[in-house]
Amino acid sequence: MKLTLATVVLTTAILSPMAMAATPVQLSLPSVNLPAGNVSGARLSVLYGQTSQVKGVNFSLLGLSTIDNFTGLNFGLAFGVNHTTSSMTGLEFGLANWNNNTAKGADFGLVNYTGGNFTGAQFGTFNYAGSLNGLQFGLVNATDHINKGVQIGLINYDKSGTFVSKNLPIFPIINARF
Repeated sequence: MKLTLATVVLTTAILSPMAMAATPVQLSLPSVNLPAGNVSGARLSVLYGQTSQVKGVNFSLLGLSTIDNFTGLNFGLAFGVNHTTSSMTGLEFGLANWNNNTAKGADFGLVNYTGGNFTGAQFGTFNYAGSLNGLQFGLVNATDHINKGVQIGLINYDKSGTFVSKNLPIFPIINARF
C-alpha cells in the first residue's frame, strides 16, 4: 500500500505541471482567465482579456484581446480588437489588429498596425509597419522603411523615401522597393 501511494504521489507531482502547461480552452474576462495558463487550442476574450501565449484560435468579442505571443488564427468579433505585445505569426481578422513588435502572416482589418518588422500582407483602410517585407493594400499605407515590398493605395508613405526619390516620402497609387 505504501509503495502504491508513493507511486501515485510521485506520478501526480511529475505529470501535474505537464498537464497544466497548456490549456486547451480558455475564457478570458476582465482580470481573470478561466482556467489560467498558456493556451494551445481555443480562447474567447470577452470585453477585455490578457494572457501570455496562445497557439491556436483566438476570438475577441466586444473589446480588446491582449496576448504576448500569438501563433494561429485571430478573430475580432463585434468590435473586437486583436493586440499582440511581442510576436504574432498567423492570420488576423478584426476591427483593428495591433502588434507592438513583430508580425508574420496576414492582417485584415480597418486598421492594421505593427510597430516592428512586418512580413506578409496587410489589407485595410489604414496600414502601418515599422519596416515592411511584403504587401500593404489599403487607402493609406505607411512604413518607416520598405525592406522588400509593395504599397498599393491612395496614399503610400515611406519615411525612408519612395522608389522615385529618397527625398520624396509620399507617393500615390503604388510604391515599391526590392
